[in-house]
Amino acid sequence: ANTVLKLCFMLLLRTLGSVWTSRQWGSLVNATVSRNWQYLHKLIGQFAGVTLSLALLNALLKYYIGALRQQVRESVTLWCHQWYMRPKDMIFYKANRVGDDQIANCDHQITSDVERFSEIFADVLSQSLKPIVDFLVYSVELSRVQGLATPLTLYIWFALASCISTVTLPPFGELAATEQHLEGKFRGAHSDLIANCEQVAFSGGERPELQVLNMHFRKLLNHCNKSLNLAFKSEVLRQYLNKYFVTVIGLFLLSRPLRLGLGGMKHYTADQIAQYFTSTWRNMEAMATSIQDLFELTNRMGRLSGLASR
Repeated sequence: ANTVLKLCFMLLLRTLGSVWTSRQWGSLVNATVSRNWQYLHKLIGQFAGVTLSLALLNALLKYYIGALRQQVRESVTLWCHQWYMRPKDMIFYKANRVGDDQIANCDHQITSDVERFSEIFADVLSQSLKPIVDFLVYSVELSRVQGLATPLTLYIWFALASCISTVTLPPFGELAATEQHLEGKFRGAHSDLIANCEQVAFSGGERPELQVLNMHFRKLLNHCNKSLNLAFKSEVLRQYLNKYFVTVIGLFLLSRPLRLGLGGMKHYTADQIAQYFTSTWRNMEAMATSIQDLFELTNRMGRLSGLASR
């Protein structure tokens, strides 16, 4: 819980730092266009100083995400060990040796699957918190500069784009579960070969064992290629809707206050327009990314649920 709270706090500070960077970048453009070199040098010095703390924040974010991953793996692994080696129940024996109670590739599930689950869990949690924080902060920032029309238009567009993309979205949960199952079988085939290497060596069984290994690897490779092809089809549509066409919408939204003369922008000079365009565009990009990440959580949750089902 402490790690999650620290992670939330770091994310909030980093988002506020990104807002400051956007404003500072706009001021740098303003100073450059207006040829105010003394002011430009001052702004560059400020940027160089403040970004030291932003570098520390980025490092802390990675540290806490890594710490969360290790804590999740520790908790899940110890829980598995506690039940796996529970006295008198002989679960470890039944899971590996006894008929219907046998669990295929149990060692792979406790080691590799748990590690992969922990990694994706930490990624999902951090990628869930960051878009929420960015979404709130940048909504306020854009509303302050452009009014509610810009954030509301972006909300509606990404909701519509998400609905369209869902039609072509592959079943990530099912694909992830199948991939881990095939990975376990492939690893199990190698484990069986190691366990029976003496028998295979003296009976000249290299050729059939090679066929078994290649068969399991081919099944895994074919499934990965299938997943890759399914993801490609949905990615083409998603990239266009969420990256390129939204840029067209953003340009219309960005020019709207200038065209209508809202907030006194009718009398803006060239350097003020440059500052407004630079800082606002960076904020819009950050907000669009946060909304896109929120909608893409379904993909990550699908992979996480696929691993959890194992």
